[in-house]
Amino acid sequence: MRVPSPMVRGVVGAFVVAAASLVTSVVPASSWVASLPIASDLRHSLPGRMIGLAFMVFGLGLLGWAWLSVGRDVLAGVQHRLLPLVAAWCAPLLFTPPLFSRDAWSYAAQGALVSHGLDPYALGPGALSGRVIEAVDPMWMNTPAPYGPLPLAYGGLAAQVTLDPYLLMLAHRALALLGIVLIAWAIPKLAVACRVDPTIATWLVVANPMLITHGLGAAHNDVLMLGLACSAFAIALTGQWGTAAVIAGTAAAVKAPGGLVVIAIAAVMSPLAGRALRLASLAIAGVVSVLTLVTIGELTGVGSGWLGALDVPGLVRSPFSIANLLGMGTSGVLEWLGADTAAQEALQVIRLLGILTALTLIAVLGLRSHIHQAARAVGVALLAVILLGPTAHDWYFLWCLPFLAVARPGRRLTTAVVGVSLILTIAAPLNSSLRGAVIPILVTTALVLVVAGALLGHLRTLLPAPQAATGGREPRIVGTRLVSSIRERRNGEIRSATSTSRS
Repeated sequence: MRVPSPMVRGVVGAFVVAAASLVTSVVPASSWVASLPIASDLRHSLPGRMIGLAFMVFGLGLLGWAWLSVGRDVLAGVQHRLLPLVAAWCAPLLFTPPLFSRDAWSYAAQGALVSHGLDPYALGPGALSGRVIEAVDPMWMNTPAPYGPLPLAYGGLAAQVTLDPYLLMLAHRALALLGIVLIAWAIPKLAVACRVDPTIATWLVVANPMLITHGLGAAHNDVLMLGLACSAFAIALTGQWGTAAVIAGTAAAVKAPGGLVVIAIAAVMSPLAGRALRLASLAIAGVVSVLTLVTIGELTGVGSGWLGALDVPGLVRSPFSIANLLGMGTSGVLEWLGADTAAQEALQVIRLLGILTALTLIAVLGLRSHIHQAARAVGVALLAVILLGPTAHDWYFLWCLPFLAVARPGRRLTTAVVGVSLILTIAAPLNSSLRGAVIPILVTTALVLVVAGALLGHLRTLLPAPQAATGGREPRIVGTRLVSSIRERRNGEIRSATSTSRS
């Protein structure tokens, strides 16, 4: 039987994910999804929920399989129209409930706070009542917003039109879609400037199922931040560093980490300069970005109170943060030894050390990275914030993806990026909505292991090992030399197979 094309597999997978989200996603009780005949019955029973989770993992697996197939073709020189393909994969997720996270419902409620003239940096969604807070995660009900003024002001404008939480969620998904459009525009330009194959970079980033599901499907505002940051870097490469710094400040006005793209802007301003001139460039770009950030806060009327709420995400003790893991491990040992007071302080101390380490690394990268290392420097800086910060979620790894993809990654790094993307996509249903549900957690984990294991087994053939002629050394870039060797090897295999069949 002929295997369907990657386009078809991805579209089918996206539709399956969309259908499963009607069962697995948390939705407001007053929304149209909550009253759907079949989905409502499935959502309120354990067997029905298990069916929804099984289909969700299956759909994500189809999407991941399609992405790997496209990547194998792209690396082998087969032409793909990637942007129409991405559009087709995204379309089924445009109107679904938010996937894997309830953050979009918090965005809706925080926008309602702004529209009511309340300060979202002093009050949580619990200050409101009615349907707009029906699906907000109880953990965030009384916490201030840790986001910049831009999405809050936008949410306030949307809430003046309607207080229907589902429509407000869709309004924030439109911001995520805009972020993907900006990323799709910027990545080829960054790839060409960094001497990386733009088609491969587009496949690795824009067609990545993690971006499509966590970014668009979950409607996270991180995607808009990332799109603005990538655009700022691309515009800086044209010599318009002032405009780029303003856009970097706009990215920070969505979420603070977006401002780290000033490292790349400074590298463009002083391509091969010494540290003194690099420091001056960083200072200029940083000042312009900060002024832009403050101006946006003042013009929107939201202000800059969010800087005091940046520790709110730290309420989650995420296993993705190295600082969290070390802190929780140390705290657990101290509790076992009976030092309860020290155990309570250990987590905070280690988190603080992680933040200081990340800031030190960012400073070093900012001062020592010249223009040829600009993309890698931003990617590593963002990765440091993720791993050493007080908390991290699976979708945070999207932050560093575009910059590492255009930083001439070698075979190992590219394989790691693909593997992590697949794992974080397939394992996404294991989210907080399953909290305390032992059987669904165990069954979903088993399904994730089977599907992810099957997909990861294809990584060996995605990027073949270096040829013996290279002495076993790993090629340095996935752009020209590595891709050429892959294409030559596969073309040789095709010619060999053809000649054998003819004989």
